[in-house]
Amino acid sequence: MVSDAVAVGVLTFIGTASATLTGLWQWRRVQAREQRAEFRVQRVEALKAVWEALSDLEEAQRASILVVEYDAQDATERLTQVNLLLLRRSPFLRPDEQEWATAFARHVTEIDTVLRTQMEDGRPDASWWITSAIQPASSHVASVAAQQLRNLRTTLGDRYAAVVRGDSE
Repeated sequence: MVSDAVAVGVLTFIGTASATLTGLWQWRRVQAREQRAEFRVQRVEALKAVWEALSDLEEAQRASILVVEYDAQDATERLTQVNLLLLRRSPFLRPDEQEWATAFARHVTEIDTVLRTQMEDGRPDASWWITSAIQPASSHVASVAAQQLRNLRTTLGDRYAAVVRGDSE
């Protein structure tokens, strides 16, 4: 038969091993939870930075329409900064969010380009507003881009709000 000392030793070893394994399992769960929380914080920060950069880009493009001396270099630099931000923050953005942000920047640029092609003497050509029967061909391109921009703004804003609330990963 097995002596009592051996039985106690085996049971002690089993108890110690199970307690150690349970502690290790709980520690790994805590580590995983902390990593998820840290990733979520970085994801919220990434979405915030992208949202602010896109809003700033749109605001700057809108304000630049009223400026007589347009600085194309400045506009290109703003767009480049948005694209670089999207690249830097891509690990924290979903593919659809990256696509929406890229499309947003593209539509802002497209609208700006269409408006600038219709300018006369540094001012937007408003002569076609006199009669709606004669509109420039580019007005359709600008209106489609504006509608898509509005939809993207809503979509990105809803996703950003959902992530901040914790409703979406």
